[in-house]
Order: sequence, then structure tokens, then C-alpha cells
Amino acid sequence: MIAKESPLKGMDTGTAAAVTIRELPGLHTIDLRVAPGTEAQAAVAEALGIELPGKPGRIRAVQVLGESEAHALCLAPDWWLIVGYQEAVEKLAPLKNGHHFSVVDVSGQRTTIELEGPNAREVLAHLWEQDLREKSFPAGSVSQGLMAKAPVIVCHIAPSRYRVMVRSSFALHLWKALVDAAEEWN
Repeated sequence: MIAKESPLKGMDTGTAAAVTIRELPGLHTIDLRVAPGTEAQAAVAEALGIELPGKPGRIRAVQVLGESEAHALCLAPDWWLIVGYQEAVEKLAPLKNGHHFSVVDVSGQRTTIELEGPNAREVLAHLWEQDLREKSFPAGSVSQGLMAKAPVIVCHIAPSRYRVMVRSSFALHLWKALVDAAEEWN
């Protein structure tokens, strides 16, 4: 396997007084499709050792032995992204003959930009049309849409911490837009 080069290689971490913007390059990501409520979904969840969030727009954080925190993002009733779980594909391989599901390594499609700090939500709000207030988009939420005309997946990981997953071809454009939006807090 050839290591993928970051589309933001060489970019300085953007830091303002109240927000830090950094790339999290190379997060292992798999695309998982399985019919909800089936034996296949139960077998997949058991093999991974995680409970997949059952509602689109939700995230479940997972501690994976020997790794940092991983996340299961529910993007549709039968579609999840599993982020940061290196052994996921290998753990699911033995199930392929007995269950109907799809698992594809999509790590090379996107990079992740993380915003953290007391004004992270306000910086995102400059570029995101969806409501980011806590009552509408609490920690543990995920949504898809356009940010600065780039297709993205926005994850509210923890209070004052967001991740924006963006296609590699749009990464530099979005990075510059986010750094520009953060200028207000310099």
C-alpha cells in the first residue's frame, strides 16, 4: 500500500486566539453499507466491537484497543463511515461469505480539517448554511452539505471541536476559506 500524501502538506496550522485549525491527515476511513436491523448489521457490529448509530446524523465514538479514538458516522439508514479504525476491513473479512454488506476503504478520498476552540462554531458558521447551534447540532452530530462550494461532511465531535471531511481536490480551497473566516478572532 502506497502512503497517500496530504493535500495540505506544508500548510501551517491556523491558530487564532479562540480557534485552532489543523489537518488530521491520513485518517483511515471505510465506507460501510449494510441493511439496518438485519443479522448482517448485528454481525458487523459484533465483529467491529461497536454499536453502529441507528439514526442518520449521529456519531458514536469508539475506543479501539491500541489506537486512538475512532468514530462511526451514520450518513443514511444503511450507510456509515468508520473513521480511525485501522483493522476494520480485516475484522469484517470473515463475514463476507455469510452476510450481505459492502465495505470499501475510502481513506484516499478525503482529508480532515479539525477546528477547536471557543469560537470554532462561529468560524464554521461563516461558511456553513446549516444551523450549528447546540440545540440543532449537538456534540455527536454529523451532516453533509456544501461549505465554500466544496462538498463536505461536518462532524461535531465534542464541545468546541468540529471536524470537516473534504475531498482532497477541494482541501486547499476550504483550508484558505476557514483560515480567512478565523481572521476575525486574531
